[in-house]
Amino acid sequence: MIHLGVAEWKAGRSPDAIRTTLGSCVGIVLYSAKKKVGGVSHILLADPPAGRIVQRGKYARTAIDMLLADLQKLGVEPGDLSARIFGGASMFDAMNSSFFHHIGEGNVQATRETLAAKKIPILEEDVGGNSGRTITLYMDDGRVLLRVNGQERYLYKA
Repeated sequence: MIHLGVAEWKAGRSPDAIRTTLGSCVGIVLYSAKKKVGGVSHILLADPPAGRIVQRGKYARTAIDMLLADLQKLGVEPGDLSARIFGGASMFDAMNSSFFHHIGEGNVQATRETLAAKKIPILEEDVGGNSGRTITLYMDDGRVLLRVNGQERYLYKA
């Protein structure tokens, strides 16, 4: 089991499993059923500040590039991949701030746009709402264990 923190990405192959916990952050799952190779990126924000990138794993648009590079090192091309995205909850309602209230939505939108530009189809989404999520990607068959509000379910679209 590989545990993934905020602004990190990891790639792996069967029998690895990658787990992360999300709030307004988005978990981007990329998987190749043909090769049983995949990865997860845990992004915090949609876009880096203009003109500088402090930590590539922190931002949707750059983290996807980093994860794709690691997957290519494992022999997977972008055309072999499908995506699933999770998280993007509105976790900051009590802060009475438009910026914080819409972080999750912006993360989801940037993720969708970046995956579309890379021609990676999104097979499944569990995004939005007000609840955090924990996801675990199992490389042996691409299933994802999704935990939300104490409920668990396996998702098998890969």
